[in-house]
Amino acid sequence: MAIALPFSATAAAVLVVVILVARAVLAVLRFRRYELAIPGPPSLPLFGNAFSILFYKHEDILEAILNDFWGHRRDLSRASFFNKLIVFVSKPEDVAVVMKRKDLQDKSYLYYDILSHAVPNALLVINGTKMRAHRAAALPAFHPEVIDSFVEVFAEEAEKFVNRVEQRQDILLQEDLFFTNACSFCRSTVISDTPTKEKEALIADLVEKIQVYLKISNERLVNPILWPRWIFAMTANGRLFKKETARIRASVHQLINDRAIKLKKLQETEEDHFVKARRSLLDVFLQKNAEGQEMFSSDAIVDELLFYVAAASETTVSALNFAFKMLSLRPDIQKKLYEEVSSLLGRGANKRSIVAQDLSKLHYAEKFLKEVLRMFPSAPISARQINEDTELGGHVLPKGATLVVNYFGLHRDPVTWPDPLRFDPERFSPEQSQGRHPYAFMPFSGGARSCIGYKYGWAVMKTVLATTVRDFIVEPANDGLNDHTKFQFAFDVSIKLKGGVRVKFMPRD
Repeated sequence: MAIALPFSATAAAVLVVVILVARAVLAVLRFRRYELAIPGPPSLPLFGNAFSILFYKHEDILEAILNDFWGHRRDLSRASFFNKLIVFVSKPEDVAVVMKRKDLQDKSYLYYDILSHAVPNALLVINGTKMRAHRAAALPAFHPEVIDSFVEVFAEEAEKFVNRVEQRQDILLQEDLFFTNACSFCRSTVISDTPTKEKEALIADLVEKIQVYLKISNERLVNPILWPRWIFAMTANGRLFKKETARIRASVHQLINDRAIKLKKLQETEEDHFVKARRSLLDVFLQKNAEGQEMFSSDAIVDELLFYVAAASETTVSALNFAFKMLSLRPDIQKKLYEEVSSLLGRGANKRSIVAQDLSKLHYAEKFLKEVLRMFPSAPISARQINEDTELGGHVLPKGATLVVNYFGLHRDPVTWPDPLRFDPERFSPEQSQGRHPYAFMPFSGGARSCIGYKYGWAVMKTVLATTVRDFIVEPANDGLNDHTKFQFAFDVSIKLKGGVRVKFMPRD
């Protein structure tokens, strides 16, 4: 005899659907409760602020984030996109908590997944024990003595820059500065000796491809519709991205193979003193594998090198762009800087190139660059993943949220920086720096995820800046941008001036 079931199959299916819908509704209501408790612009259920973002042009996104979502608030603020909550933290006390807490060190999946599409093993995008192992392995390449050994390379590339730059006319700096810094980085992290003409051509080709890759990645980053990889892959930019990424990786593999052969020959002839004196980043990775650690696959090394070349070039170029722009607008500051530079490097026929020992003596240059990075931080934001419900700044941040450290707002906080829009290098004098909150100025992030190459960045920036000021007076371009408080910003991995930075280089007599 058949046994009657308490529910028919249809009734069971309906019950399952009702339960799933109820759970989804409860999840949305819970999300909205956490979201709306944090100050921010009006948002729609499920869609959040996605429609607002879609109407912005790519070059307007950073301004939208700073004005609409951050809103110049010191306390936490938020935005949401398709039920993804993004919380901005801008106050030194809150930033200090983020940097110190071990559970807030993972990079955000939402923000960094796009970058990991091309470099899945790069230090920037990996987390946990893998991140700590990669960081520890790379540290020897950024030791101060190693960086000092490469200042000669930085100086050579800086001299090339001042010799080829167009004079006495308005020029756009971005591409030439990017090429200069990328060459410096490739020579000091990948090649580690004087490049042949063939290698120089390879570097130039690599630089061009990286710029295409960055442009495509940035445009995708600010378009939520393109976040899913399968959708992006069907677009024209998605196909171009795949093609250029493959070409970039092939070029870097070639550089790696060439360097591995060079290292083997040096070791066989017992002429490895050069390697020890100048251990480039690639040398460190290859030696780790040669010692039997096998920490880095060939693809992992490519990921790391691409990340370092792109990130170092982008951030350094951003800082130098704004440095030259501010020098053109502030002849009083430029005069002080030139006096310091010329006292070290000489003038006219008696001038010389910069050497490692000069870097620590460029005190005013360092104060000037710090003020540039305060007002125009190369990386205006960084993003962390919330893995569990977390209390911060009097609010509960739900699991899965993205925490954005707002360096731009942090550096313009009127409580820490009185009259924050006033450009004044003396803010970083010992007297004015005394008692300032240690997390009020973070141009290279902080904590366990601080920039591993910040000393490298300082050396390159000082070298290019001093070499250029030694030879040129930087004058304003005829672009109408004469007031730095009215600059409008775009965001392409690093912060940029809308329309690019234009100045005029006039030779010194």
